[in-house]
Amino acid sequence: MWLPEPIYKSLPTVYAAMGACFIMGVFYLGFDAPMSPVYLAMGLVSVIASVVVSIWRSAGSNKGSGNDHPAGSDEKQAT
Repeated sequence: MWLPEPIYKSLPTVYAAMGACFIMGVFYLGFDAPMSPVYLAMGLVSVIASVVVSIWRSAGSNKGSGNDHPAGSDEKQAT
């Protein structure tokens, strides 16, 4: 599935914002609320996903393999 480029580039920011909202929700509800551990876990997973996606993208863009084909392409370069 392909996403439009503006949406694709903004996903780490959306993940981080979503995680921050879940974590702030825990503080708003209080730590003794029944769903607080779930909200905290979802917030942490979202923030970690944001960091991981950002690292993967920066590592992929710095690779400099010289390959013009998209990642995962089955096309072979002619030698």
